[in-house]
Amino acid sequence: MNVKTASQLPTRTPRPPRLPRGSRTVAAVIVATVLLLTAGFIAWQAILIQTGQNLYDVNASGVSERLGRTPWDDPGVMISAAVTTALGLWLVLLAAVPPKRRFLQLRQADPQVVAGISRRHLRRALDGAAQRVDGVRAASTRVGRGTATVAVTSRLSMTGGLVQSVEEAIGEYLRLLDPIKPIAVRVRLSGRGRR
Repeated sequence: MNVKTASQLPTRTPRPPRLPRGSRTVAAVIVATVLLLTAGFIAWQAILIQTGQNLYDVNASGVSERLGRTPWDDPGVMISAAVTTALGLWLVLLAAVPPKRRFLQLRQADPQVVAGISRRHLRRALDGAAQRVDGVRAASTRVGRGTATVAVTSRLSMTGGLVQSVEEAIGEYLRLLDPIKPIAVRVRLSGRGRR
């Protein structure tokens, strides 16, 4: 019989923790509200029927007969079914597709530590890094999936090498942040002085 000691067993490195994804608050509120209103209405109707009261002078048996005579291919039935199906498919899609991450995960020296930066704060930080370059008057950053596009404006008439300097400054800042997923940087010069 082949027995292995603990030192001979293969060791698995634990996966580092990950930042949580965003929540589906809107979908949950919609579903909870619809279910609460429906359940409340059904309970209210059941109480009215049990007590023999008719609050709105609605003839329940007349409504039941009308619904029983309504054919399935009636436009009202078809529209109601289409709307209900579309809403149901939308909610199933929301439940199945994971939400977008709110934070960009950053690499840390300790594998048990998780750190991240929001896209809004990353935009502001990259704007600041670009504006610290000599000759840049203003910068505006858009952060997409794996790319950061920075539009810089300058009052200089000769802007040769400015785009390269901004790319280097932003690249250095991103190296300091050290995101787990790399971010490609695109810099474009807007406004006057595109020489």
